[in-house]
Amino acid sequence: MPALFVAVVFAQLGTAFPVSGASYATASRLVSPLVAFVTAWVLVLALLLFAMPLMAAGFAIYTMQLVPPGAMEPGRRDLVMLALALSSVAFFTLLNLARIRWMMWVQSVLTVMAIAALLVFGAGGILFGEVSNTRPLFPGGPWPILAAVVPAYIMYSGVNAITEMGGETADPGRTIPRIMGISIAILVVVYSAITYAIVALLPYRTLAEGSVTDAAAVFMGRGPAIAVMATGAVCAAVTTMNGVIAFISRDIMQIARQGALPAGLARVSERSGTPARAVLVVGAISAAGLVLLAILGEKSAVRVASVVSQGFMLMSILASVAILRLPRVFPERYAAAGFRLRSPYLEIFTIGTIVIFSTLLVIGWIQDPATLLAFGILVATGLAYHLVRRPRRVPADTPLDE
Repeated sequence: MPALFVAVVFAQLGTAFPVSGASYATASRLVSPLVAFVTAWVLVLALLLFAMPLMAAGFAIYTMQLVPPGAMEPGRRDLVMLALALSSVAFFTLLNLARIRWMMWVQSVLTVMAIAALLVFGAGGILFGEVSNTRPLFPGGPWPILAAVVPAYIMYSGVNAITEMGGETADPGRTIPRIMGISIAILVVVYSAITYAIVALLPYRTLAEGSVTDAAAVFMGRGPAIAVMATGAVCAAVTTMNGVIAFISRDIMQIARQGALPAGLARVSERSGTPARAVLVVGAISAAGLVLLAILGEKSAVRVASVVSQGFMLMSILASVAILRLPRVFPERYAAAGFRLRSPYLEIFTIGTIVIFSTLLVIGWIQDPATLLAFGILVATGLAYHLVRRPRRVPADTPLDE
């Protein structure tokens, strides 16, 4: 439900402002340049320092599942995993320096492979799972479910990525709403199926790290389960990494265009048409985040996911405020948008998103105060940078692509 509200809001945003880095550009014009910058700062750093390393580590962990147990000494295995994680960041950084069409072809193929593996698992759970394993529905009451929504939302957080590449999208007025609708439909079907499958195949009290593979082994055997689920997980991890590099580099490019980051980060390569310097910065910070994750340890994965989700939630709240003001501040853009929310649906989806995510933020901070501390540090560093740099103020009537 939160993702559905967000998809509708960002579909309106992406069609009214079909430019790269649309979230920041829109919020800076319709809300506040300072608030937009701090929110983008929090989201970018949360993604690059926390989410990207988490995905790279996931890629390495599941790749190593394909290596027979005992084939390597534990110390050497850890080094190989670190090398795999760093190599994945380097590869997708380089891929994003190439032409956008090549990157998207790779993304499409790997996404199909990931979805196929998840559908096999979901179908197996529906066919071979025990319905009795899903009862009682809330064994610990509703609070753990609400608290789990915050870190779990990271699985849906990429739904707005297409709006960040609106300037490189053909016919964004039609394409963006369609992609949003198709994406949400696929996500709901696939994630609902795998969530049911893992609980139906294994009693919930036995769930732990590696349970997805254990659950798949119930209906396909241990060897095939490792091969199918590891391949699917690897594809899911690398497509997430590739997507993050693509859309966050566009955010950085747009922030630089608006004067809040060094102007060099806004340059677009004449050869490939991509923001090459912004892509390299994304890759470098992500590699540094891997080192940070190694220091924090894998047990902090849920906390890391919560901080990243909270960054997306903050950006979603800001985007909703911007879209709520859109018809009044930029009536011509609102009228020309290929997808247009009319009253009262505009108010329902924007205010609904604000209420939902404000509530989830509070729940996340109550559940784990450490995420509030991390969130506060990111906000404080963003404010400090903005106050020290004192970026030039861009006139409201300046075209968004300048």
